[in-house]
Amino acid sequence: MVRLEFRTTFLAYNLIRLTTSSAAFRRDQKPRSISFTSTCQFVLGGCGVHASGLMPDKTLRGVCDQLLKRIAAILVGHRPGRLEPRVIKRRRYGYPLMQ
Repeated sequence: MVRLEFRTTFLAYNLIRLTTSSAAFRRDQKPRSISFTSTCQFVLGGCGVHASGLMPDKTLRGVCDQLLKRIAAILVGHRPGRLEPRVIKRRRYGYPLMQ
């Protein structure tokens, strides 16, 4: 079951990256410039509509095109030199650590 869950997660990650790449290709952008989290939210939000099977093919194609345009519009912010070093948090109490 752990292997199955790992494979499913890996497959979902790759499908999200493929969607991001498709959206980036349509707008001549780099795939890494598009937000991964927003892509996940858009795909999961539209999943029920697409999976219902009630839409004609032309309408579904138009909805997918709009979805890719909206995904490509949300870019990751430019954060040069960003560094978040790991630190030890302060303890709530003034007591020393038990050794």
